[in-house]
Amino acid sequence: MMEAKKCVRCGTMFISNNDVCDRCKNKDNADLFRLKGFMENQDIGEEIAQGELSIATGITNKNLSRFLGLDEFKDINVNSGEIDSLQEIKDGKIEIV
Repeated sequence: MMEAKKCVRCGTMFISNNDVCDRCKNKDNADLFRLKGFMENQDIGEEIAQGELSIATGITNKNLSRFLGLDEFKDINVNSGEIDSLQEIKDGKIEIV
């Protein structure tokens, strides 16, 4: 049974079984595609700060937190820390400086 919900992305009230409204569904799909693409091109053997991942992908920390809870991203070692001054993002890749 469908119920009235508040979209976790934009806050609009809507009726559905999903967590996001129809308007935000496409935005979520685009962010997920960008996150998957980034992770495929990244050699992350160590832990990465969520702030760094947010900047590198352009996905907000709020939405990253939702996405990283999905089973397909369970193997990504992300901490909730901010950007580490020892790492820099260049050309979409995180590099130690």
